Amino acid sequence: MTAPRHDLETISLVGFAHGVSHFFHLLLPPLFPWLMKDFALSFTGIGATMTIFFVVSAIGQALAGFLVDRYGAARVLGAGIGCFLLAALLLSLADGYLGVSVVAALAGLGNSVFHPADFTVLNRHVSQPRLGHAFSIHGLSGNLGWALAPVFLTAIAATAGWRAAALGAASVALFALTLLLWRRRTLADPPGSLHA
Repeated sequence: MTAPRHDLETISLVGFAHGVSHFFHLLLPPLFPWLMKDFALSFTGIGATMTIFFVVSAIGQALAGFLVDRYGAARVLGAGIGCFLLAALLLSLADGYLGVSVVAALAGLGNSVFHPADFTVLNRHVSQPRLGHAFSIHGLSGNLGWALAPVFLTAIAATAGWRAAALGAASVALFALTLLLWRRRTLADPPGSLHA
């Protein structure tokens, strides 16, 4: 594969994965009105789920870099999206606040891997002249994920219920995971990469 084509594929795959990670930042907030009603939750209680998400994500991000060095960025990236898939499926089955809290923690764990894994892949696979473009697309795709999630989730929840919206989110994660598995050679660590 020529360098420009390889760069484009790498940037596109990593950008899409990063968009999915930002989409899952907002897995729960658009569904708050439905979750609060069905589970009789207060604003404080439902808001605490986002604290769980970001605390787990922050702690996990510090550890994720070690996992990227040990197991490779592509594998860790796939594991993060796998956490999103599981979180969305569990949300569709949640029967109370504990279940929603577990979903928040699992989604936060999935989110924690993206910056160490994404930047490792981009730095190892994108040629130097295109790195600036790669980082720009990476940032833009995250914003697009934020923009899409509320529209996607509330549209489904308003017409088919919040459990269907959770399953819709699971389909996004499943598509992303399938895409990464299909194109895993593009993101695999190049020969000579160091692992502990």
